[in-house]
Amino acid sequence: MRPLTARSGMEAIRCQLDEEGYCVISDVLGAEELATVRQALDRAAAEDDAAGVALRYGPDGSNQRLWALLNRGDEFVRLATHPLALEIVRSGLGQDIQLSNLSANITGPGGDREIGRLHTDQGFLPEPWPYQLATNVAFFLDDFTEENGATLIVPGSHKTLDVPDQALAPAAPARLTGTAGSMAVWDGRLHHATGLNRTADQRRRGIFATYNLPFLRTQENWCRSLDPRLLDLHPELAALTGFEEWQTLGGVNGPKQSGLNF
Repeated sequence: MRPLTARSGMEAIRCQLDEEGYCVISDVLGAEELATVRQALDRAAAEDDAAGVALRYGPDGSNQRLWALLNRGDEFVRLATHPLALEIVRSGLGQDIQLSNLSANITGPGGDREIGRLHTDQGFLPEPWPYQLATNVAFFLDDFTEENGATLIVPGSHKTLDVPDQALAPAAPARLTGTAGSMAVWDGRLHHATGLNRTADQRRRGIFATYNLPFLRTQENWCRSLDPRLLDLHPELAALTGFEEWQTLGGVNGPKQSGLNF
């Protein structure tokens, strides 16, 4: 797999996505932004721990998930609306998209077994899947390596059009590896799983944004969980989180579009 950068161009990026089902683009986040997002995530993770609500899993709770990150800081809003990420997602799904979820996955030392099974991001739909209906974007806050829990994948599995066999993560033949500041993108049908962290002292922090087509229900119920003040601060979130009507769907007291005949 040849390395990609933001300068590689959409044709090269789409070629890898269409053929392999994924790609990794280096140097998407600069040093300053990377440091800012790391601080924001560490703060949010510590807050969950202190409040006793941290979602931990795996051996001895070595891994931690954080959901609905739009509410946890503007740093995360900027990732959800990252121009390159949205351009790539729209190149496959079309102009109209929604943010299904924005979460963090922190793999910690000791998560070296019993972590994650192979799955897809549109597994809630009946098979087969001739159409891609979701795209996942991951921002690497640390180096993603084979040792510290880089996401496991099955290249080309988006073409099988069905769910994986639910095998444990080590069964996957490849990993999404890259340096901190990189961004990975993959087809919603690609078979993948959280990697195993076999290191003694490394964390692998990643921010994961899943986008889907607007007629699908999003994973996060933003209409209930989103801080409404964010809609005034970031107007672009309204359409991304389903607060705006889309082709007669999501209307209030009926659709805004006129001329509908029944």
